[in-house]
Amino acid sequence: MDTQAAPPAGAPRSVSIVADVARSGPLRAAIAAEPSLHLAAEAPRFAQLVVAAGFPGDVVLLAEEPGHPLLAHARTAVAAGAAVVVQADVQGELLQQLEAVGAVVLSHDVSADDVAAEVVAVRRARRGRGAGRPRIDALDRRPRLSAGERRALGHYAQGLTTVQVAAEMGVGYETAKTFLRRVRAKYAAIDRPAGKRAELIVRAEEDGIL
Repeated sequence: MDTQAAPPAGAPRSVSIVADVARSGPLRAAIAAEPSLHLAAEAPRFAQLVVAAGFPGDVVLLAEEPGHPLLAHARTAVAAGAAVVVQADVQGELLQQLEAVGAVVLSHDVSADDVAAEVVAVRRARRGRGAGRPRIDALDRRPRLSAGERRALGHYAQGLTTVQVAAEMGVGYETAKTFLRRVRAKYAAIDRPAGKRAELIVRAEEDGIL
């Protein structure tokens, strides 16, 4: 996988963290103690982090429980152009999938200081914003999405299922499904394919929704 070097020593790397209360304190302190790092955003849940002003930053640190949502979060962070460090006890197929998307995986018992050191060293996958993907600025090439459609797209592009999108928005499943169907139709109408989740992530990034 092509990679790009970390920023120069004089340019602190911005870090976004997902961690519960027990882990966020030590991680925050370790990042604050490292001169080459800057904490840009922090949240206990990925859905909250992704709408923070500092997301994704240069590195996204996912101190979450193992499972499919963790993989989806890592993919979303990479698609947004960040390097990804995962701190979780993962193994087998999930470990292989995380490493395949470019994430650095550390075990749950690695110290916060060692995690911070890995964040300093990690290299970013040459994707998303890191690849210099052109942002589409022409207004006639952006669909006119309603507030509900934008929210649904933002949540779905983070890796949430349609059921989870509905829960986050406080609407019914059919309503969330309709929002996403309309989003896809509006992008298709302007010849910007968005039939697959990966394509929706790209569209959301291009149009400043992620």
